[in-house]
Order: sequence, then C-alpha cells, then structure tokens
Amino acid sequence: MSPSRPVHFALRALYAFTMLRQRTHRQPTDVPAVRTGDPKADRILVVGNGPSHGWGVLTHQLALIGQLADAITARAGRACDADLIGAESMNVRSALAWIGDRDLRDVDAVVLVLGFNDALRLTSLATWEAELEHLLDGIASRLHADSIITLVGIPPTRSFRSRAGAIAGLTDRHRRRLNDATLRIAEARDIPYLDLPVDEARAPEAAAAVYHGFALGIADELAPRLVAARPSPPARAAQKDKVWDWSGTPTIVELARQGGEGDLRRLAEKAQKSFGVELAVVSLVDGDRLYHGTNTDVMPASVPLELSFCRYTVESGEPVIIPDTGRDPRFEDNPLVDVSFINFYAGYPLRSTTGDVIGSFCLQGSQPRRESAIALDLLRQLALEAQEVLHGYESETPQVSFQMPMPTGRPVTFGGTTA
Repeated sequence: MSPSRPVHFALRALYAFTMLRQRTHRQPTDVPAVRTGDPKADRILVVGNGPSHGWGVLTHQLALIGQLADAITARAGRACDADLIGAESMNVRSALAWIGDRDLRDVDAVVLVLGFNDALRLTSLATWEAELEHLLDGIASRLHADSIITLVGIPPTRSFRSRAGAIAGLTDRHRRRLNDATLRIAEARDIPYLDLPVDEARAPEAAAAVYHGFALGIADELAPRLVAARPSPPARAAQKDKVWDWSGTPTIVELARQGGEGDLRRLAEKAQKSFGVELAVVSLVDGDRLYHGTNTDVMPASVPLELSFCRYTVESGEPVIIPDTGRDPRFEDNPLVDVSFINFYAGYPLRSTTGDVIGSFCLQGSQPRRESAIALDLLRQLALEAQEVLHGYESETPQVSFQMPMPTGRPVTFGGTTA
C-alpha cells in the first residue's frame, strides 16, 4: 500500500535533512574509479547509492568499488577495473538518467546496488517494480552479449548507524517488501540476486571491513560468471581519458573534491547568508552532466543535466527564478527534485571568456519564496565575481557545448509571474 501524501512528504523532508547532516561524516573525495592498467582486466560498473557511496571512508579504494575490484581479482585470478555511477540522490526512477550517454559496450558486469533512499522514502511497490523493469531493459539493451547484470538487495538501514534512528524503524518493513519484489524480478529474468551480509556490530566504526564483507559476497557470485563468460580475455583498448567541453572544468571539479576553490567557496557562503538559502552552487555543464564546483560535501559531484534546474539557466542564457518547484509542471515528476527537497531555485548564467554559457551560479532552498524576495542585482554581482574566478582557470583555447545569446538581464520565471 502506498503511503499517504503527508507521510511521504514527512519522510521526504526527513531524508533531505539527514542528507544535509551527512556533510560532517567521512566520505570518499577521490574519483569513483579503480584502474589497474591491465588491458585484459574485467570491467565492472556499480550503479547505485547507499552501500555503494562509501560513507565512513575517505577513498573509493576502501569503499565498495575498490574492495569489489580486489575481491574479484582474488577470486578470478586476474585483474579487475571498477567504476561507480551514482550518488545518494539517485533513486530507481532516476538511475537511467544518471547513466546518461555512457558507452556500456565494454562493460563486462553491471552491479545494481539501488533502493536505499527508495526504502527510506517509501517509494511505492508498483513504482519500484515498474521502474526497476524499465532500468533493466535500458541497461541490457546497451551491453554486449556476454555482459552480466547482478541485483543487490537493500541492506537494513541500521547497518549504517549514521543513518539509523526513527527513519530506520519506520522503513525497514518496506525495505523487505522492495527486496521481495526485486527477487521476483531477478528470478523471472534469470538474473543473480544477492542479499548483502551485514555485521551490525562493526558498522560504521570499521567501515572498510563492512565494505570488504559486501564485496566478498558479490565477488563470490560474480567472479565465476566472469571467468565463464571470458575464459581467455583478449587485450582491448585502454579506457580513454575524458575530454571536457570547457577547458577549466577538470580543475574546478578536482578542486571541488578537495573542498572547493577558495574564492568560489567564499562567494557561495556569502550567497547562502545573503539570501537565506541552504545552498549556493557554482555549476558547470559538460555533455549530459552538470558538475558542482562548490558544496560537494552536500551535493553530488555531478547530476544528470536533464534532471537539473540549472539546465534552464544554461539553455536560456538568462537568469532563471523558480519560486515554487512544486507548482511547476516540468518538475512535478522529476525524481531528483523529489529526493533533494529543493522547493526554490534561482540561477544566473556563467560564461567563458568567449561569451559562451558554461554553467550557472545558483541558489537552492527548501522553502518556496516570491520572486520579489530575490535581489537580482546581488545575484548578478556574485555570479559575475564567480565568473571572473572561473576565467582564471580557462586555457587559451576553450571548447564549449552551448552557444547562447548574451542575456538581457531579465529573469525567466517559472511557476510564477515573470518580472
């Protein structure tokens, strides 16, 4: 049975508050990828949130993907590379958008570790089943014939003590329902399904040991299948380095992993205080992704562009104000908005030295507010200061994806009256 609207709203708010508190907890700051350099290595892709995120450790080498690569190497007797796509704000409805346009043809196995926040927020059973089927169809159509898909069950919320409390007790029964549905789907599709072993006495104080236990459970199932599918793995082309659309993006993204570029962080903090919002973010667009240059201790390093608010700032090349996202029909079914509990947005476009839109300086708040409450001149001033900082990281030959007209300075308002 689906939860009532008040219950869903309350859990959505509680989950968002829990995520906001996570900025004080340890989490990986490095690139979510493990590379051996071996051209014959098995290539594993983990898609998910919750246990895949790495709460409690500072590097993905000690989190699930690092431990999984090591465990498969030990079981299969050959090298293994691993990547992670996901974030705490990913849910089953948004997973395909998070995968985006990534080429999956060289992936030997996909491990889906989804549902942690779907359980916490009481995603309906019907929605879970329909969206999981849709996700599996979307992934399977893009893999090579011998690729393996493995479904991992949602572990008890209390297995991560920082996430426990009232929300764990309220949602554990629903977690078991979602897992039962996942098992039925796995059996119907002849896909392996695993329940993660949980040693609650060791979490999260021995977080690396917990992830090690998770990895061993997955590797025991996956390694023999990989060997059977690729008994004599041929050498193949090395995975290519990413080519960025704007020359300054990789530096800003790397600095964000280390706490953020100092001046951008200062401007974001000033904006948060001046406008009374929970978050101010410098975002940069690259392909189908929006990368966050500030506040990545709360926000994921990147999100799908198609689900983001900043998409509209970038595409219009104008300031954009959304007084109440709940009243804007374009966001009423947006899974990222539903998870993040963002009810107000204001963004100002950021441009390269050639005048091309490369991202936005934006405000995000949990409370709707009137357009007239936003001092657009101050937002513009802060955005232009951030833009000047970004220009200092631009090379002499920038390349960008968006060619936009220069803004008129008039905000585009959604869900309200245009100024």
